[in-house]
Amino acid sequence: MKIYLYEDRKDVYIRAYYPENAKRPMPAVLICPGGGYFIVGTTEGRPVSDKFTDAGYAAFLLNYSVGDNAVFGKGGFGEFGPARDLSAAMALLRENADEYGIDRERIALIGFSAGGHLCASWAFSGAYANSELLPMGLILSYPMGGEPDRDFDITRMPYTDDPALRRLPVFVWHAMDDNIVPFEVSERLAARLAEEGIPYNFLPCGHGIHARPFFHPEWFQKALDWLAALR
Repeated sequence: MKIYLYEDRKDVYIRAYYPENAKRPMPAVLICPGGGYFIVGTTEGRPVSDKFTDAGYAAFLLNYSVGDNAVFGKGGFGEFGPARDLSAAMALLRENADEYGIDRERIALIGFSAGGHLCASWAFSGAYANSELLPMGLILSYPMGGEPDRDFDITRMPYTDDPALRRLPVFVWHAMDDNIVPFEVSERLAARLAEEGIPYNFLPCGHGIHARPFFHPEWFQKALDWLAALR
């Protein structure tokens, strides 16, 4: 199923995938693949959705704004196209949960690389997310930091004061030998989450390949167990 978010933007949409014979309402996950905001990558798309549907989740893949529609402008996250898209996607899933057969209180959000940067910035910048849109948990997979622009760096940007957002549980994992996004980005992020008092789990992985999430599959079961403990 393909779900368009805007009438005038056919390049921004969600693809929905469902487990077989699952009892409704089912838990769900909204997936934001990576791609450096130049593309929406495929290696973190369908392979990830298939793993989640195998685990009994409805999986939704977000094809968010990229290229010229994903520029880090002076207006901050309030004018950042991908963050607007993510906010619209979360609202759509929660408002139409009955139609989509999902539990609106059990929607997790997962992002990879640039998608991880998108999820973290959306949740903690205060520009879009609120208590009505919050996922049950946030999984950040080797998230991009956002440098060199400090205002878009998830390890340094100002975090919201919204109490609901500051209680959002976060699971971060990153391969220590990642040669695209340095492992130190997630180390700094974990330190920042601790400093801000945001509940988090941090899983360092010894070896992996960027944008190939199941080259090191250990994280997935740990993330599933973590999500199960949030219910």
